[in-house]
Amino acid sequence: MTRARLVTAVLFAAATVLAACTKSTQTTTIDTTQTQTVISTRPATTPAFKPAPVTTVDPLPPGAAPAKGEVERPCPYILSSQDQGPVSMADLEGDRVYRTTVLTNLKPVGCRFYFWAGPFEAIAEIAPRTFASPEAARAAMIATAAVDPSAEGFHNLVPGVDAISYRTRFFGPDGKGDWACVFVRGKVMVVVRTQRTDTSFNGREIVQAIAAKF
Repeated sequence: MTRARLVTAVLFAAATVLAACTKSTQTTTIDTTQTQTVISTRPATTPAFKPAPVTTVDPLPPGAAPAKGEVERPCPYILSSQDQGPVSMADLEGDRVYRTTVLTNLKPVGCRFYFWAGPFEAIAEIAPRTFASPEAARAAMIATAAVDPSAEGFHNLVPGVDAISYRTRFFGPDGKGDWACVFVRGKVMVVVRTQRTDTSFNGREIVQAIAAKF
């Protein structure tokens, strides 16, 4: 065999072996699927506070029993008349008081004060309400006063206590013209309604007198 034929034969044999090795090699691909579970936690949202429709208060003439949810007894937050002391509802609101009731269906309780002569209407009311947090109480205060587009806010009316004066319903014949003042202390919102249509000043005077009680 010539040298050229020998080289050709060796190359052919090498190629044959390589081909055989190549054919016998198999590549296996394994597909994998990974599943990842993501748990998202969202803080619970509190529905926006919507004030109940404001209602007027019926008079309480002599001999008549107080309405349901009212008990005739002294208010725990302020005296009723000038005869009882120097700081009283009669003095601050500007009208004489002859009957005082406690609103037992409120938490904490509220108070209502009635005029001494006909038609024996309510001249002032203190209506507290407790919320889950100071933030919720403050939001409720803003929503409550929003019924009056001309409401006016007072920062630190009492140190650490903001308040809003606004017009609302209280004594029926006055329509929406009675002045009220709402404030927040901690988690408690307190609405003070008066039968004053001429000035908002008296409502703020009452707030300054009772804020520390809440």
